[in-house]
Order: sequence, then C-alpha cells, then structure tokens
Amino acid sequence: MNKQTKKIILSALIIILIIINLSSLSTIYYHKRIRDKKIEEFNDKKKQLHIGGIHRFIKEELKLDSLQFEQFREAYYKNMRESHNIAEKLNIYRYDMITEVAKINPNERELDKISRNIGDLHYELKKLSINHFMELKEICNEEQQENLQKLFMRMMEDQDSGRNKMRNRDGRRGRNRNRNSD
Repeated sequence: MNKQTKKIILSALIIILIIINLSSLSTIYYHKRIRDKKIEEFNDKKKQLHIGGIHRFIKEELKLDSLQFEQFREAYYKNMRESHNIAEKLNIYRYDMITEVAKINPNERELDKISRNIGDLHYELKKLSINHFMELKEICNEEQQENLQKLFMRMMEDQDSGRNKMRNRDGRRGRNRNRNSD
C-alpha cells in the first residue's frame, strides 16, 4: 500500500470516529435531557399528589362541599406563597447573621438589627398561620368548625409527640442535655 492510500484510509477512519463520537455525545445529551425532564415531571406529579392527598384528606375529614373546597384551595395556595416568601427572607437574614458573626469584628448593632428583623418575620409567619386557619374556619359551617378544631388538636398532639421523642431520658432537650446537673 502506498502512502497516499494509507492517508486516505486513515483520514476516512478519523472521520468515521468523529462521526461516531458526535452521534454518541448527542445521544447521551438527548437522553439526559429527556431523563431530567421526566424526573422533573415525576417530582411535580409527586408534589401534586402529596398536596392533593392533603386536600382530599381535609375535604373528606371536614366534609367540604365543592364551593368550600375551592375556597379552601385558594386560601391554601395564597398562604403557601406568602409563607414561602417569608421563609426566603428568613434565609437571607440568617445568612447575613452568620456572615456578620464570622467577621473578625462583628458589628453588634447590625446583629441586633438582623435579630429584630428575624423576630419580626417569625411574628409575620405566625400571624399568617393564624389568619389562614381563621380563613379556613370561616369557610366551614358549625359542625365542620368542630371537626376542624379536632383536626387542629390532633395536629398539635402529633407535633408535640414528635418533639417529646427528641427529649432524652431525664426530660431535657437541646444543647446541655448531656451535662450533669451538679
């Protein structure tokens, strides 16, 4: 085989390898994109089912009619949006607080200001929760309000029992729970 023929065969092989690599890369990219989209769709459906399950549970538990249920859903989504906005602000203030504390000479006035803002946002979040529950209560008739109160009590009991599981043997929680009480 002469040099010219070898160059042509070698060039053809290189071109074939480039084409194979490009097609492999594009296939990988395409499948990853489809997979990511399917995963996102699955997570959205899972979230919708979870929320739908909660909504269905409340609808059945309180025996809401379709109008009441629609009012409940609107109130729920409005509350969730506002709660999410407050949570985002809280995260920003927490980050600011950690950043300030990490400085060589933290500014105590700035830390006080951040603490006050965090406290105000916690207050705002609690007021939002209260208003949401009051709004839900207004949607309900008397019998449904009684069931709603029972539902709230069960939720609080469940929440309290979850907190009690975090206690250690002597009933203490938190930072100094392992310290001897001398």
